[in-house]
Amino acid sequence: MERQLTGLLVLALLAGCASPPAPPQLVDQQRYTQDMRAGSAKFSWPDGRNPDLGVLAEKSGPGPDKAPAGSERIVLEITNSCAWYLGWEDARKRGDQTAQTAALKVMDEVLPTFSPEDPDGQRYARETAAKAKAGDGSLAADYVANNCESVLWK
Repeated sequence: MERQLTGLLVLALLAGCASPPAPPQLVDQQRYTQDMRAGSAKFSWPDGRNPDLGVLAEKSGPGPDKAPAGSERIVLEITNSCAWYLGWEDARKRGDQTAQTAALKVMDEVLPTFSPEDPDGQRYARETAAKAKAGDGSLAADYVANNCESVLWK
């Protein structure tokens, strides 16, 4: 009986391990930087809020190590959120209703779609947009204070 149970256990384990997930592809700093430059083109950026991608890749990349391919997307999403939150605040300060409306549209329609693997982040983006529409920039300011300090803008 023990032998049969052991055999069944081994078969069950093998069946469960028949298709292990593929390990993530890893990239070096050079490839990470290339991927960041290519990925950046997929985002829209408000006037005056384009990140220095060389500096961003250097600060966020793997350095002498390797990083999972695609990890630059998360950094670009965070940086793009920073750009739009700051762009919205810049437009408010200078009274530019057109730029403010454009930024609110991105904040409301685009930023909440970032990082589908992070529903809490998406909820935060929706709440930030709703508050901003009501004239309350507190969540946007909090996000900027916690995530955007090291971004160098061009």
